[in-house]
Amino acid sequence: MGLPMSESEVFAANLRRLIDASPLSERQIAERSGVSIKTLARWLQVGAQKPTRRPPQTLLQLARVLNVPTDELWRGETACACIQYGEKVKDLIGRWERLGVNYQDITRWIDAAWIAARVVERFCREEADLAGIVAKVKTLRTEGELQSYLESMVREWDLDEAESYKRLVESTQKFVFAVLPRDPDQMGAWFRRVHPRRWANLLARRKLDDETELVALIRNLLTEGLSPHEAYEAIVRLSN
Repeated sequence: MGLPMSESEVFAANLRRLIDASPLSERQIAERSGVSIKTLARWLQVGAQKPTRRPPQTLLQLARVLNVPTDELWRGETACACIQYGEKVKDLIGRWERLGVNYQDITRWIDAAWIAARVVERFCREEADLAGIVAKVKTLRTEGELQSYLESMVREWDLDEAESYKRLVESTQKFVFAVLPRDPDQMGAWFRRVHPRRWANLLARRKLDDETELVALIRNLLTEGLSPHEAYEAIVRLSN
């Protein structure tokens, strides 16, 4: 038997396992956690000691991005539940097969959950604006909450992956159009709340002196005959 791993070694091993299981790249994980890629690389190589008090914000955010409690990063056993439960499912289905048990309902549920997870991950990556609006309006505080909410929608449809993705885009577009404010001033305040980065881009790129001028720009779009939907898409294009 080898020597027991230190806290730092456990952290490094768990971090590697979680990153390998994540759909995000190391660079994406670093960016979303607010750490440099060099820091993440160092943690993967030499690990990190468990803080005696509250962990720093970067470690808290890292755990959120990896969708695990912060303490899991230092647990001696695997921090990735997929490995533990994968073995349990494999063992259970093996027993059923030997006994001739019909387990089709279980496999259908696993297939549906797998499709839903893939569809939602792609949606959040390729339709970040739509995903962000759903999260803001539904007050979903973490990426995990958003993922869970959207997956529950996809599983109910019982469609294949391509059709599920198409329907998710269409459904969230309809949702966004339904919540768009009709009043020009409210549209400006709403856009600033759900798209703070795009709002900042608009101020910088349009070389506007203050937010009042930007609200006036949005008001002009609506008073020129554009629907709220058309005005919203025009504002998004201007902020790219």
